[in-house]
Amino acid sequence: MAKQVDQDVAIPEIMQSLRRIFKAIQDYSRDVTQKYRITGPQLWALNTISKNERMSLSDLSERMYLHRSTITGLMDRLEKKGYVARNRDRVDRRVIYVQLTTEGKRLVKRAPNPIQGKMIYGLRNLEKRKLNLIYESLRELVGIMEVKNVKVTFFFDQE
Repeated sequence: MAKQVDQDVAIPEIMQSLRRIFKAIQDYSRDVTQKYRITGPQLWALNTISKNERMSLSDLSERMYLHRSTITGLMDRLEKKGYVARNRDRVDRRVIYVQLTTEGKRLVKRAPNPIQGKMIYGLRNLEKRKLNLIYESLRELVGIMEVKNVKVTFFFDQE
């Protein structure tokens, strides 16, 4: 069982921890944008695609935990920059696959790992009990702050 912490210790530490997380994501996004001329989420998408030969937009949406319409807009921007190419499935024309171009592969090789990917990887590797504790705690915090219906896309990005 976890050690009980006094409110005078817990609340300031929670606030500092949240600030550290937000600051790390903000700094990462700024650095990626300045150095590579793409956003953090765009790099995250390229990195996710790079782990496969090609991916359907539905699979990419699922792996990134984002709505399909968000992925479509993201792919529009990456395709315009020359980092990805889209192709329709030959049998089911409704299915669209995306893959990295040569330029996209080059960018992924030299860019840092996406910070969102680190978070997801870490969460996936937690014990079920710890993951559920974080899940319930964050749901509670969202309720306390009355922000359950706030529309979100990416951290610190206007994607």
